[in-house]
Amino acid sequence: MISLKRTVATAPSSMCEYWASQDGRFGWFLCTWHPEDHHALEEIQAEIKLTILNSDIQRVSKLEAGKWLKEFFAEFHWKLHALFNKTEIKEKGISLFLALMYENELHFVQFGRLFCALGNDKSIKPVGLKWENYHVKSLKQLRLLGMDAEEIKTKVQKVVIPEKHFFLVLPGPITRKLFGDNFDPGSVKVLLDSMSQSPDANWLLLSNEPELVKTKKRRFNTLHIATFTLIFFTIIAILYVIFGNRFFEGAWRNLRTLFQSNKPVSIHEIPDKLNIDNDKIRGYIKQALNSPLREVEINLSWNTDLPYQVTVAPCFDLDNIYIAGGRFLTAYSKRNQRALKWKKEFDSDVLGISYINGNILVSLEDSKVCNLNSKGEELWMQDMEGQVKLYHSLKPIELTNADNPRIDGSIIILPSEYGIMVIDALSGEVLHQVTFKDKLQYLSQYDSFQSCFYAVVQDAMLCLDLKILN
Repeated sequence: MISLKRTVATAPSSMCEYWASQDGRFGWFLCTWHPEDHHALEEIQAEIKLTILNSDIQRVSKLEAGKWLKEFFAEFHWKLHALFNKTEIKEKGISLFLALMYENELHFVQFGRLFCALGNDKSIKPVGLKWENYHVKSLKQLRLLGMDAEEIKTKVQKVVIPEKHFFLVLPGPITRKLFGDNFDPGSVKVLLDSMSQSPDANWLLLSNEPELVKTKKRRFNTLHIATFTLIFFTIIAILYVIFGNRFFEGAWRNLRTLFQSNKPVSIHEIPDKLNIDNDKIRGYIKQALNSPLREVEINLSWNTDLPYQVTVAPCFDLDNIYIAGGRFLTAYSKRNQRALKWKKEFDSDVLGISYINGNILVSLEDSKVCNLNSKGEELWMQDMEGQVKLYHSLKPIELTNADNPRIDGSIIILPSEYGIMVIDALSGEVLHQVTFKDKLQYLSQYDSFQSCFYAVVQDAMLCLDLKILN
């Protein structure tokens, strides 16, 4: 299949344009070149491009390609002739190459100093107009499009690009530099790159690359599936024989021996005869059925120093963490690197804070209760008969499946002065334990959204992740 390797053009003296169908089997390629660098060439180049785009070139069949090219340029030549005569450009004509591609076959026309070559890594040969001694030809002999005030002869060329070959379109000055005495066809791409900064840089390089063969997706039939299943169970059986101590075979053999013996045996004696430890098996089954989880860990996620001494247990909502100390209540963001969001001062010390119904309930030392929203705005203040104790910090916390779907049954988080234990609520087994160097002052409730607790140890806040495996 034909692929476009590279195009180079230097405005306004040259232009390279192309179009291809979605499957890449049909397309057209356009190159123009002019030796001058006049601003009027911009209008002429734009007119050439628009005329081709607005034509019916995309609907031309392979059989009609030659006829269409001749009729198109017979008319377009006069249009360009009129445009050039309105300008101050010295050379009132332009070099042009236009090709129609049908798979790996090109139908093309050449005008002026644009030349074509077909080659591979070992050899190269000219196609269409010859580039030798073009520089000594007259303007009339060069057949520039739009130059003469007479009908222009359009010769349609055909070329098939074989596989692993390239097709190259070049202006005359670049052709003379490229195809010297020591020209190596295998290095044509490198040589072109070395001349990309030249004022005359303008070329089109096409290549016929071999199509990639799509590998068929392997589909498994019934025989394959049955074979894989048999191999799988064979491997399981081998592993069982090697590492399983043949428990079932030994038990079955003992059971047959037991029933084949002449001595009667009561049903209660069967486990003893089979060397089965009932208590041990019962323990394994009980542990598997009743354990709330397989593994649990408390890990430190992050810690941060606090700006003042905390005097109550922290609380939280979906977005913020709230801590209080003395007469101050502070809100920190959970997401934005624990940035300070707001800080509020009360008339008396804070005795406790709790997150209730989407708001923060604050108990004060002067027997008042204040309700704040998540922005720190006061919603209401109420006088009480006495002080209100909202939440005692180091009390046991029960976690169930409602708090974390990975929990079967329930576990108890049991904080103490210097550590935290995770205990199976049913059996009392210690599942995990952490110890702090300093005294644990406060522990928040369980944050089920973040799966963590917030603890105050000394003058720092710790985020403790509860990692559960089940």
